[in-house]
Amino acid sequence: MNVYLDTNIFLIFVEEDISNCEIILRAAENSLFTPVISFHTFNEISKNLKSRNLKDLAGFLLFYIWSLPDIIVVQREQFKKYEKQYSDLVADIDDLPHIYAYFEGECDYFVTTNRRLTQMKIRESVSFRSPKEFVEKVLGMEGFDTKNGI
Repeated sequence: MNVYLDTNIFLIFVEEDISNCEIILRAAENSLFTPVISFHTFNEISKNLKSRNLKDLAGFLLFYIWSLPDIIVVQREQFKKYEKQYSDLVADIDDLPHIYAYFEGECDYFVTTNRRLTQMKIRESVSFRSPKEFVEKVLGMEGFDTKNGI
């Protein structure tokens, strides 16, 4: 099972003591699914953490991501075939690399806390799950009751 992990999954993992995002990443570490990300994920993580003077944490997180077994990183060059097909279904241009990577990675699920994205027209073509939904309904594990299911 290929699962697209949005940038916010990784950021929550390092920022929250208890989260469903941590359960998801531990499942990826144990090869319960194949994680898929976009090259854009690295840019977003670096920019987000470095802007808050968390450069060392950014380095750790980028190394951690690369250490996930069988991780698929979809590169910019692989997006061309999706640009005309899906760009009108996503209002935020910054979300497009994630959507394209979902399709290129042949993902079964797209795990995100971005509620705005999950309400866009693209929702008819993408199987969005919140972290808690993914943990409980897909992985069959007990999730944490946290704000917004993170």
